[in-house]
Amino acid sequence: MTSERNFVAYYLLAPGVVKSELRTFTELPPTWVRLRFLYCGLCGSDMTKFEGGCAEEYPCSIGHEFVAEVSAVGADVISLQPGDIVTSDLNFRCGQCDHCMSGRSHLCRTGQVGVFSNRAFAEYGDIEQSYLTRIDGAVVKQLALAEPLSCVLHALEWAAPRPDERILVIGAGGLGVCLALALSHSRRLAFDITDSMPSRLARVADACQPTGAAVAAPGNDYDVVFDLSGSESGLKLGLDSVASGGRLCSMSHLAGESPAAFLHKNLMRRDITFKQSYLNGERSNVEHAVQILQDAWNSEWDDVIELVPFEAIPDAFDRRRNSPWCKTIVRVG
Repeated sequence: MTSERNFVAYYLLAPGVVKSELRTFTELPPTWVRLRFLYCGLCGSDMTKFEGGCAEEYPCSIGHEFVAEVSAVGADVISLQPGDIVTSDLNFRCGQCDHCMSGRSHLCRTGQVGVFSNRAFAEYGDIEQSYLTRIDGAVVKQLALAEPLSCVLHALEWAAPRPDERILVIGAGGLGVCLALALSHSRRLAFDITDSMPSRLARVADACQPTGAAVAAPGNDYDVVFDLSGSESGLKLGLDSVASGGRLCSMSHLAGESPAAFLHKNLMRRDITFKQSYLNGERSNVEHAVQILQDAWNSEWDDVIELVPFEAIPDAFDRRRNSPWCKTIVRVG
């Protein structure tokens, strides 16, 4: 229960164990911002940590796909004020290194400085100001998709699909929803989408009609294929589906040391261009993602989201892999 001094936060105690604890507010550093979290999406990377599929030290904090209200600001913060609504970038950007100065700030030399914003499954949290983007307009749950949508926009920039090309999206989870939204409403490109879970596939297909079409068994002649499945089997399907000379982009989080022999074997002699995309490119992609979510979202897209209460976070993690919903978003505040 939140008081003047305390707030509730969820964290991963160990693989498969989500716990809550009462934390105490501390002094706010000069360039940091105190947030009251409103919505937070359950990300595939959160699930990887929950399932013990990465070299993570436990206990660890979770949740970075958020919408929040500014509660207080540090002494040196001038760009934000209490009451502002914000979302989060994935990256710290110093603005001074060679990558930041050459349009590759997502590869900032000091980008992993240990203050990452992965802490939003909590009532409150303190975050360095450089991660935050202010949002104008109504507070709605789908704005929790701004960060993953910004990553999808970066992948789209690389793949640069054209109207005359055949496009396949593999995976109807959170990233699949973001890509389907971007393709159908931002770029207005026809595409096919597939998923091993019929319930998720049907929800996305209904939302993205008539631009997107569900396919149970894709062919092998797609010019551009996006693997968003989060699985080795999805990546293999991508390799089987992309045409020789095509482009294959994977955004999957493959746990452990997945063997790469099948990837090399399928890429060689076919002149396929392959990219593993994870980050979100320039900061402008976050702003673009917010705009898409404000302009393009409608009631049909609401049907892809499962909205759960704050106290149901442990159960949401337990059920996520088999959930019929494409995306789980937690109503925090």
